[in-house]
Amino acid sequence: MFDKIAGSKWKNIVLYITVFAFVGTGLIAILLYKFSGQINGVAEVNGEEISIQEFNYNYQNVVSMYEQQKIDISSLKNEIKKQVLDNLIDKELLYQEAKKEGILATKEEVKQEILSIPAFQQNGKFSKDLYLSTLSSLGIAPEFFEKLLQKDLSVQHLLAILQSSVYISDEEVETFTKKQLTKISADIKIIKPQITVSDEEIKNYYQNHQKDFSLETGKKIKIYKIVAKDQQKAEEKAKEIFLTLKSDKEPVLNKDVEKVFDGTIYKEEQLSNLPEDVKKDVLSLSKDKNISFTKSTDGFYISKYYGEEIKAIPFETVKEQIAQKLKLEKQPKALEELYKEISKNNDLSKYNPISESFNGTLQELIAKYGIKSDDVNPIYKLKEGEISKPLKTDENILQIKINTKQEPTKEETENMKKGMLSIMKAEKFNNILQMYLDKLKEKSKIKINKRLLEE
Repeated sequence: MFDKIAGSKWKNIVLYITVFAFVGTGLIAILLYKFSGQINGVAEVNGEEISIQEFNYNYQNVVSMYEQQKIDISSLKNEIKKQVLDNLIDKELLYQEAKKEGILATKEEVKQEILSIPAFQQNGKFSKDLYLSTLSSLGIAPEFFEKLLQKDLSVQHLLAILQSSVYISDEEVETFTKKQLTKISADIKIIKPQITVSDEEIKNYYQNHQKDFSLETGKKIKIYKIVAKDQQKAEEKAKEIFLTLKSDKEPVLNKDVEKVFDGTIYKEEQLSNLPEDVKKDVLSLSKDKNISFTKSTDGFYISKYYGEEIKAIPFETVKEQIAQKLKLEKQPKALEELYKEISKNNDLSKYNPISESFNGTLQELIAKYGIKSDDVNPIYKLKEGEISKPLKTDENILQIKINTKQEPTKEETENMKKGMLSIMKAEKFNNILQMYLDKLKEKSKIKINKRLLEE
Protein backbone atom coordinates (compact mmCIF):
# COMPACT_ATOMS: atom_id res chain seq x y z
CA MET A 1 0.00 0.00 0.00
CA PHE A 2 2.77 2.43 0.98
CA ASP A 3 4.74 1.49 -2.13
CA LYS A 4 1.85 2.74 -4.25
CA ILE A 5 1.59 5.94 -2.27
CA ALA A 6 5.33 6.58 -2.51
CA GLY A 7 5.11 6.43 -6.28
CA SER A 8 2.15 8.74 -6.62
CA LYS A 9 2.29 12.40 -7.52
CA TRP A 10 0.72 13.60 -4.28
CA LYS A 11 2.71 11.20 -2.10
CA ASN A 12 2.35 12.29 1.53
CA ILE A 13 -0.58 14.61 0.91
CA VAL A 14 -2.67 11.49 0.45
CA LEU A 15 -0.64 9.40 2.86
CA TYR A 16 -2.48 10.47 5.96
CA ILE A 17 -5.82 10.63 4.18
CA THR A 18 -5.58 6.90 3.50
CA VAL A 19 -5.42 6.13 7.25
CA PHE A 20 -4.74 2.43 7.05
CA ALA A 21 -7.75 1.33 5.06
CA PHE A 22 -6.31 -2.19 4.97
CA VAL A 23 -7.06 -2.68 8.68
CA GLY A 24 -10.18 -4.80 9.08
CA THR A 25 -13.10 -2.82 10.40
CA GLY A 26 -14.36 -5.87 12.23
CA LEU A 27 -11.78 -5.20 14.93
CA ILE A 28 -13.86 -2.34 16.18
CA ALA A 29 -16.43 -4.78 17.54
CA ILE A 30 -14.00 -6.14 20.10
CA LEU A 31 -13.98 -2.92 22.08
CA LEU A 32 -16.82 -1.34 24.01
CA TYR A 33 -16.36 2.35 23.31
CA LYS A 34 -17.39 4.92 25.89
CA PHE A 35 -19.60 7.59 24.36
CA SER A 36 -19.09 10.98 25.90
CA GLY A 37 -19.98 14.58 25.23
CA GLN A 38 -17.39 15.79 27.74
CA ILE A 39 -14.48 15.87 25.29
CA ASN A 40 -13.54 18.63 22.89
CA GLY A 41 -12.49 16.54 19.89
CA VAL A 42 -14.30 13.74 18.08
CA ALA A 43 -12.55 11.16 20.20
CA GLU A 44 -10.00 10.66 22.93
CA VAL A 45 -7.50 7.79 22.92
CA ASN A 46 -5.71 7.24 26.22
CA GLY A 47 -6.16 10.92 27.00
CA GLU A 48 -4.94 12.10 23.57
CA GLU A 49 -7.51 14.02 21.57
CA ILE A 50 -8.38 13.44 17.91
CA SER A 51 -9.34 16.95 16.85
CA ILE A 52 -12.48 17.94 15.02
CA GLN A 53 -10.27 19.55 12.37
CA GLU A 54 -8.43 16.30 11.70
CA PHE A 55 -11.70 14.37 11.51
CA ASN A 56 -13.42 16.91 9.24
CA TYR A 57 -10.43 17.10 6.92
CA ASN A 58 -10.23 13.33 6.51
CA TYR A 59 -14.01 13.04 6.15
CA GLN A 60 -14.17 15.72 3.45
CA ASN A 61 -11.35 14.04 1.52
CA VAL A 62 -13.20 10.72 1.52
CA VAL A 63 -16.42 12.45 0.44
CA SER A 64 -14.56 14.28 -2.35
CA MET A 65 -13.07 11.01 -3.55
CA TYR A 66 -16.54 9.47 -3.89
CA GLU A 67 -17.94 12.60 -5.56
CA GLN A 68 -15.13 12.58 -8.13
CA GLN A 69 -16.12 9.01 -8.97
CA LYS A 70 -19.78 10.13 -9.34
CA ILE A 71 -20.86 7.85 -6.47
CA ASP A 72 -24.03 8.88 -4.65
CA ILE A 73 -23.23 8.91 -0.92
CA SER A 74 -26.43 10.54 0.34
CA SER A 75 -27.31 7.44 2.36
CA LEU A 76 -23.73 6.55 3.29
CA LYS A 77 -22.62 9.62 5.24
CA ASN A 78 -23.01 8.06 8.68
CA GLU A 79 -21.12 4.94 7.61
CA ILE A 80 -18.34 7.09 6.12
CA LYS A 81 -18.08 9.11 9.33
CA LYS A 82 -17.78 5.94 11.38
CA GLN A 83 -15.15 4.47 9.06
CA VAL A 84 -13.07 7.65 9.09
CA LEU A 85 -13.24 7.79 12.89
CA ASP A 86 -12.36 4.10 13.23
CA ASN A 87 -9.32 4.60 11.00
CA LEU A 88 -8.19 7.68 12.93
CA ILE A 89 -8.46 5.77 16.21
CA ASP A 90 -6.35 2.92 14.79
CA LYS A 91 -3.82 5.44 13.60
CA GLU A 92 -3.64 7.20 16.96
CA LEU A 93 -3.11 3.88 18.75
CA LEU A 94 -0.22 3.01 16.44
CA TYR A 95 1.26 6.49 16.82
CA GLN A 96 1.19 6.19 20.61
CA GLU A 97 3.00 2.86 20.37
CA ALA A 98 5.63 4.41 18.09
CA LYS A 99 6.10 7.10 20.72
CA LYS A 100 6.55 4.48 23.48
CA GLU A 101 9.12 2.67 21.34
CA GLY A 102 11.06 5.89 20.76
CA ILE A 103 10.72 5.75 16.98
CA LEU A 104 8.88 9.01 16.30
CA ALA A 105 9.77 10.78 13.08
CA THR A 106 12.11 13.73 13.58
CA LYS A 107 11.58 17.30 12.35
CA GLU A 108 14.33 16.68 9.81
CA GLU A 109 12.49 13.62 8.43
CA VAL A 110 9.31 15.67 8.09
CA LYS A 111 11.25 18.46 6.38
CA GLN A 112 12.93 16.09 3.92
CA GLU A 113 9.61 14.42 3.15
CA ILE A 114 7.97 17.76 2.38
CA LEU A 115 10.91 18.80 0.20
CA SER A 116 10.52 15.60 -1.84
CA ILE A 117 6.81 15.97 -2.60
CA PRO A 118 6.36 16.85 -6.32
CA ALA A 119 3.19 18.86 -5.61
CA PHE A 120 5.34 21.41 -3.77
CA GLN A 121 8.03 21.68 -6.45
CA GLN A 122 8.64 24.02 -9.37
CA ASN A 123 11.17 22.96 -11.99
CA GLY A 124 12.20 20.07 -9.78
CA LYS A 125 12.90 22.23 -6.71
CA PHE A 126 10.89 22.86 -3.56
CA SER A 127 8.91 26.11 -3.62
CA LYS A 128 7.79 27.53 -0.29
CA ASP A 129 5.22 29.75 -2.00
CA LEU A 130 3.74 26.75 -3.81
CA TYR A 131 3.79 24.76 -0.56
CA LEU A 132 1.84 27.45 1.30
CA SER A 133 -0.60 28.13 -1.55
CA THR A 134 -1.31 24.41 -2.03
CA LEU A 135 -2.09 23.92 1.65
CA SER A 136 -4.17 27.10 1.66
CA SER A 137 -6.25 25.80 -1.25
CA LEU A 138 -6.88 22.66 0.81
CA GLY A 139 -7.97 24.76 3.77
CA ILE A 140 -5.20 23.64 6.14
CA ALA A 141 -2.32 25.38 7.91
CA PRO A 142 1.31 24.23 7.48
CA GLU A 143 1.52 23.37 11.19
CA PHE A 144 -1.50 21.09 10.89
CA PHE A 145 -0.14 19.35 7.79
CA GLU A 146 3.32 18.88 9.30
CA LYS A 147 1.86 17.45 12.50
CA LEU A 148 -0.17 14.88 10.56
CA LEU A 149 2.79 14.07 8.34
CA GLN A 150 4.98 13.51 11.41
CA LYS A 151 2.35 11.16 12.79
CA ASP A 152 2.20 9.21 9.51
CA LEU A 153 5.96 8.86 9.25
CA SER A 154 6.13 7.70 12.86
CA VAL A 155 3.49 5.05 12.22
CA GLN A 156 5.43 3.96 9.13
CA HIS A 157 8.43 3.30 11.39
CA LEU A 158 6.29 1.04 13.57
CA LEU A 159 4.74 -0.75 10.59
CA ALA A 160 8.20 -1.36 9.17
CA ILE A 161 9.14 -3.20 12.37
CA LEU A 162 5.96 -5.28 12.18
CA GLN A 163 6.65 -5.97 8.52
CA SER A 164 10.14 -7.24 9.34
CA SER A 165 8.62 -9.89 11.61
CA VAL A 166 6.76 -11.49 8.71
CA TYR A 167 8.41 -14.73 7.60
CA ILE A 168 7.10 -17.20 5.06
CA SER A 169 8.95 -20.48 4.48
CA ASP A 170 9.48 -21.94 1.00
CA GLU A 171 7.40 -24.93 2.04
CA GLU A 172 4.48 -22.66 3.00
CA VAL A 173 4.68 -20.89 -0.36
CA GLU A 174 4.75 -24.16 -2.30
CA THR A 175 1.79 -25.63 -0.41
CA PHE A 176 -0.21 -22.43 -0.81
CA THR A 177 0.64 -22.20 -4.52
CA LYS A 178 -0.39 -25.80 -5.18
CA LYS A 179 -3.74 -25.18 -3.54
CA GLN A 180 -4.35 -22.05 -5.57
CA LEU A 181 -3.40 -23.63 -8.92
CA THR A 182 -5.16 -26.97 -8.46
CA LYS A 183 -7.68 -27.36 -11.29
CA ILE A 184 -11.13 -28.68 -10.54
CA SER A 185 -14.44 -29.25 -12.24
CA ALA A 186 -17.32 -29.06 -9.81
CA ASP A 187 -21.06 -28.76 -9.38
CA ILE A 188 -21.97 -25.77 -7.21
CA LYS A 189 -25.24 -25.36 -5.34
CA ILE A 190 -26.06 -21.82 -4.21
CA ILE A 191 -28.72 -20.71 -1.74
CA LYS A 192 -29.47 -17.07 -1.06
CA PRO A 193 -31.33 -16.08 2.13
CA GLN A 194 -34.82 -14.75 1.45
CA ILE A 195 -34.85 -11.26 2.94
CA THR A 196 -37.94 -9.06 2.87
CA VAL A 197 -38.31 -5.41 3.77
CA SER A 198 -41.75 -3.88 4.36
CA ASP A 199 -42.89 -0.52 3.01
CA GLU A 200 -43.30 0.62 6.60
CA GLU A 201 -39.64 -0.17 7.37
CA ILE A 202 -38.54 1.76 4.29
CA LYS A 203 -40.70 4.78 5.17
CA ASN A 204 -39.51 4.78 8.79
CA TYR A 205 -35.89 4.70 7.68
CA TYR A 206 -36.49 7.56 5.24
CA GLN A 207 -38.19 9.68 7.91
CA ASN A 208 -35.54 8.96 10.56
CA HIS A 209 -32.59 9.64 8.26
CA GLN A 210 -33.71 12.81 6.47
CA LYS A 211 -30.23 14.31 6.66
CA ASP A 212 -28.88 11.40 4.62
CA PHE A 213 -31.24 12.29 1.77
CA SER A 214 -31.05 16.06 1.97
CA LEU A 215 -30.74 18.13 -1.17
CA GLU A 216 -30.18 21.18 0.99
CA THR A 217 -30.76 22.30 4.56
CA GLY A 218 -32.43 25.59 5.43
CA LYS A 219 -33.34 27.65 8.47
CA LYS A 220 -36.95 28.10 9.56
CA ILE A 221 -37.21 31.82 10.27
CA LYS A 222 -39.84 34.42 11.15
CA ILE A 223 -38.97 38.10 10.73
CA TYR A 224 -41.01 40.97 12.16
CA LYS A 225 -40.64 44.61 11.17
CA ILE A 226 -41.73 47.38 13.55
CA VAL A 227 -42.35 50.86 12.14
CA ALA A 228 -43.95 53.79 13.95
CA LYS A 229 -43.91 57.54 13.44
CA ASP A 230 -42.70 57.90 17.00
CA GLN A 231 -39.16 56.45 17.18
CA GLN A 232 -39.36 55.83 20.92
CA LYS A 233 -42.71 54.09 20.58
CA ALA A 234 -41.33 51.89 17.79
CA GLU A 235 -38.30 50.89 19.88
CA GLU A 236 -40.48 50.05 22.89
CA LYS A 237 -42.74 47.93 20.70
CA ALA A 238 -39.70 46.18 19.20
CA LYS A 239 -38.38 45.33 22.67
CA GLU A 240 -41.80 44.02 23.65
CA ILE A 241 -41.92 41.72 20.62
CA PHE A 242 -38.33 40.61 21.25
CA LEU A 243 -39.26 39.48 24.79
CA THR A 244 -42.46 37.83 23.52
CA LEU A 245 -40.55 35.79 20.94
CA LYS A 246 -37.82 34.99 23.44
CA SER A 247 -40.45 33.42 25.70
CA ASP A 248 -41.60 31.30 22.72
CA LYS A 249 -44.90 33.15 22.27
CA GLU A 250 -46.34 34.69 19.12
CA PRO A 251 -46.60 38.51 18.99
CA VAL A 252 -49.83 40.30 18.12
CA LEU A 253 -49.72 41.95 14.70
CA ASN A 254 -51.12 45.44 14.10
CA LYS A 255 -50.52 48.42 11.81
CA ASP A 256 -47.10 49.04 13.38
CA VAL A 257 -45.99 45.38 13.36
CA GLU A 258 -45.57 43.48 10.10
CA LYS A 259 -44.41 39.90 9.55
CA VAL A 260 -42.08 40.32 6.57
CA PHE A 261 -40.87 36.71 6.35
CA ASP A 262 -42.23 33.37 7.53
CA GLY A 263 -40.64 30.33 5.95
CA THR A 264 -37.43 28.45 5.33
CA ILE A 265 -34.29 30.16 4.08
CA TYR A 266 -32.23 27.97 1.77
CA LYS A 267 -30.42 30.72 -0.09
CA GLU A 268 -29.35 34.25 0.79
CA GLU A 269 -31.20 35.55 -2.27
CA GLN A 270 -34.49 34.92 -0.46
CA LEU A 271 -33.67 37.91 1.77
CA SER A 272 -32.83 40.29 -1.08
CA ASN A 273 -35.60 42.73 -0.08
CA LEU A 274 -34.12 43.25 3.41
CA PRO A 275 -31.40 45.73 4.46
CA GLU A 276 -27.87 44.29 4.57
CA ASP A 277 -27.52 44.62 8.35
CA VAL A 278 -30.80 42.73 8.87
CA LYS A 279 -29.80 40.06 6.37
CA LYS A 280 -26.48 39.56 8.16
CA ASP A 281 -28.18 39.10 11.54
CA VAL A 282 -30.76 36.69 10.12
CA LEU A 283 -28.15 34.50 8.44
CA SER A 284 -26.18 34.26 11.70
CA LEU A 285 -29.12 32.72 13.57
CA SER A 286 -28.75 29.14 14.80
CA LYS A 287 -29.85 26.84 17.63
CA ASP A 288 -27.25 28.53 19.86
CA LYS A 289 -28.33 32.05 18.92
CA ASN A 290 -31.99 31.85 17.95
CA ILE A 291 -33.15 35.47 18.08
CA SER A 292 -31.83 38.81 16.84
CA PHE A 293 -32.73 42.47 17.34
CA THR A 294 -31.68 44.79 14.52
CA LYS A 295 -32.09 48.54 14.30
CA SER A 296 -31.97 49.46 10.63
CA THR A 297 -32.53 52.58 8.57
CA ASP A 298 -36.19 51.78 7.86
CA GLY A 299 -37.24 50.37 11.23
CA PHE A 300 -36.62 47.68 13.82
CA TYR A 301 -36.39 44.00 12.87
CA ILE A 302 -36.84 41.06 15.23
CA SER A 303 -35.91 37.66 13.77
CA LYS A 304 -36.46 34.23 15.33
CA TYR A 305 -34.90 30.87 14.41
CA TYR A 306 -37.17 27.80 14.71
CA GLY A 307 -34.81 25.02 13.68
CA GLU A 308 -33.59 23.33 10.51
CA GLU A 309 -35.73 22.37 7.56
CA ILE A 310 -34.42 19.66 5.28
CA LYS A 311 -35.36 19.62 1.61
CA ALA A 312 -35.04 15.91 0.97
CA ILE A 313 -34.76 13.78 -2.15
CA PRO A 314 -38.30 12.51 -2.93
CA PHE A 315 -39.14 9.22 -1.21
CA GLU A 316 -39.97 7.37 -4.43
CA THR A 317 -36.56 8.29 -5.85
CA VAL A 318 -34.66 6.62 -2.99
CA LYS A 319 -37.17 3.91 -2.03
CA GLU A 320 -35.33 1.09 -3.82
CA GLN A 321 -31.97 2.32 -2.56
CA ILE A 322 -33.24 2.22 1.05
CA ALA A 323 -34.75 -1.24 0.52
CA GLN A 324 -31.38 -2.58 -0.67
CA LYS A 325 -29.60 -0.99 2.27
CA LEU A 326 -32.03 -2.53 4.77
CA LYS A 327 -31.67 -5.92 3.09
CA LEU A 328 -27.90 -5.66 3.43
CA GLU A 329 -28.29 -4.83 7.11
CA LYS A 330 -30.50 -7.87 7.63
CA GLN A 331 -28.34 -10.16 5.51
CA PRO A 332 -25.73 -11.28 8.12
CA LYS A 333 -28.39 -12.43 10.60
CA ALA A 334 -30.53 -14.08 7.90
CA LEU A 335 -27.46 -15.80 6.46
CA GLU A 336 -26.36 -17.10 9.87
CA GLU A 337 -29.84 -18.49 10.64
CA LEU A 338 -30.02 -20.17 7.23
CA TYR A 339 -26.52 -21.62 7.67
CA LYS A 340 -27.37 -23.12 11.07
CA GLU A 341 -30.56 -24.65 9.69
CA ILE A 342 -28.85 -26.19 6.65
CA SER A 343 -25.86 -27.43 8.67
CA LYS A 344 -28.11 -29.70 10.73
CA ASN A 345 -28.68 -32.10 7.83
CA ASN A 346 -26.34 -30.88 5.03
CA ASP A 347 -29.25 -31.18 2.57
CA LEU A 348 -29.75 -28.16 0.33
CA SER A 349 -32.34 -29.68 -2.01
CA LYS A 350 -35.44 -28.45 -0.14
CA TYR A 351 -34.23 -24.84 -0.41
CA ASN A 352 -34.43 -24.80 -4.23
CA PRO A 353 -30.74 -24.03 -4.77
CA ILE A 354 -29.31 -22.49 -7.91
CA SER A 355 -27.06 -25.01 -9.67
CA GLU A 356 -23.93 -24.04 -11.56
CA SER A 357 -21.00 -25.85 -13.13
CA PHE A 358 -17.45 -24.70 -12.53
CA ASN A 359 -14.22 -25.43 -14.38
CA GLY A 360 -11.05 -23.67 -13.30
CA THR A 361 -8.44 -23.32 -10.59
CA LEU A 362 -9.18 -23.26 -6.88
CA GLN A 363 -7.92 -19.68 -6.93
CA GLU A 364 -10.60 -18.75 -9.48
CA LEU A 365 -13.26 -20.60 -7.47
CA ILE A 366 -12.38 -18.60 -4.35
CA ALA A 367 -12.50 -15.31 -6.24
CA LYS A 368 -15.75 -16.05 -8.08
CA TYR A 369 -17.80 -17.20 -5.08
CA GLY A 370 -16.16 -15.23 -2.27
CA ILE A 371 -15.06 -18.35 -0.39
CA LYS A 372 -13.44 -17.59 2.96
CA SER A 373 -9.84 -18.52 3.69
CA ASP A 374 -10.84 -20.97 6.46
CA ASP A 375 -12.78 -23.04 3.91
CA VAL A 376 -10.01 -23.29 1.28
CA ASN A 377 -8.16 -26.19 2.91
CA PRO A 378 -11.28 -28.38 3.38
CA ILE A 379 -12.18 -27.85 -0.30
CA TYR A 380 -8.62 -28.68 -1.38
CA LYS A 381 -8.73 -31.95 0.60
CA LEU A 382 -11.94 -33.14 -1.11
CA LYS A 383 -11.50 -36.11 -3.42
CA GLU A 384 -13.27 -36.67 -6.73
CA GLY A 385 -16.93 -37.45 -6.11
CA GLU A 386 -16.94 -35.96 -2.59
CA ILE A 387 -19.27 -33.17 -1.49
CA SER A 388 -18.30 -30.33 0.84
CA LYS A 389 -20.17 -29.36 3.94
CA PRO A 390 -22.30 -26.18 3.52
CA LEU A 391 -20.03 -23.15 3.17
CA LYS A 392 -21.05 -19.67 4.25
CA THR A 393 -19.83 -16.68 2.23
CA ASP A 394 -20.76 -13.04 2.81
CA GLU A 395 -23.82 -13.41 0.56
CA ASN A 396 -24.74 -17.08 0.07
CA ILE A 397 -24.58 -20.64 1.30
CA LEU A 398 -22.60 -22.92 -1.04
CA GLN A 399 -22.11 -26.64 -1.42
CA ILE A 400 -19.44 -28.01 -3.75
CA LYS A 401 -19.22 -31.44 -5.36
CA ILE A 402 -15.79 -32.21 -6.88
CA ASN A 403 -16.05 -34.03 -10.22
CA THR A 404 -12.40 -33.93 -11.30
CA LYS A 405 -9.25 -32.64 -9.64
CA GLN A 406 -5.78 -32.02 -11.10
CA GLU A 407 -2.80 -30.60 -9.19
CA PRO A 408 -0.45 -28.18 -11.00
CA THR A 409 2.81 -29.29 -12.59
CA LYS A 410 6.10 -28.47 -10.90
CA GLU A 411 6.80 -25.89 -13.62
CA GLU A 412 3.45 -24.15 -13.04
CA THR A 413 4.09 -24.10 -9.30
CA GLU A 414 7.58 -22.61 -9.67
CA ASN A 415 6.34 -19.93 -12.07
CA MET A 416 3.72 -18.76 -9.58
CA LYS A 417 5.70 -19.00 -6.35
CA LYS A 418 7.30 -15.55 -6.55
CA GLY A 419 3.98 -13.81 -7.01
CA MET A 420 2.40 -15.86 -4.25
CA LEU A 421 5.14 -14.91 -1.79
CA SER A 422 4.20 -11.22 -1.87
CA ILE A 423 0.50 -12.07 -1.52
CA MET A 424 1.15 -14.36 1.45
CA LYS A 425 3.39 -11.79 3.13
CA ALA A 426 0.74 -9.09 2.72
CA GLU A 427 -1.95 -11.37 4.16
CA LYS A 428 0.22 -12.41 7.09
CA PHE A 429 1.19 -8.79 7.76
CA ASN A 430 -2.47 -7.76 7.86
CA ASN A 431 -3.23 -10.59 10.29
CA ILE A 432 -0.36 -9.53 12.55
CA LEU A 433 -1.47 -5.90 12.39
CA GLN A 434 -5.06 -6.83 13.24
CA MET A 435 -3.96 -8.87 16.25
CA TYR A 436 -1.67 -6.03 17.33
CA LEU A 437 -4.50 -3.49 17.17
CA ASP A 438 -6.74 -5.96 18.97
CA LYS A 439 -4.32 -6.05 21.91
CA LEU A 440 -3.88 -2.27 21.92
CA LYS A 441 -7.62 -1.70 22.07
CA GLU A 442 -8.10 -4.19 24.88
CA LYS A 443 -5.86 -2.13 27.16
CA SER A 444 -6.83 1.34 25.89
CA LYS A 445 -9.33 3.91 27.08
CA ILE A 446 -11.24 5.28 24.13
CA LYS A 447 -13.97 7.90 24.33
CA ILE A 448 -16.08 9.07 21.41
CA ASN A 449 -17.91 12.39 21.22
CA LYS A 450 -21.17 10.93 19.94
CA ARG A 451 -22.91 14.30 19.87
CA LEU A 452 -20.49 15.73 17.32
CA LEU A 453 -20.76 12.68 15.08
CA GLU A 454 -24.54 13.03 14.92
CA GLU A 455 -24.42 16.61 13.66
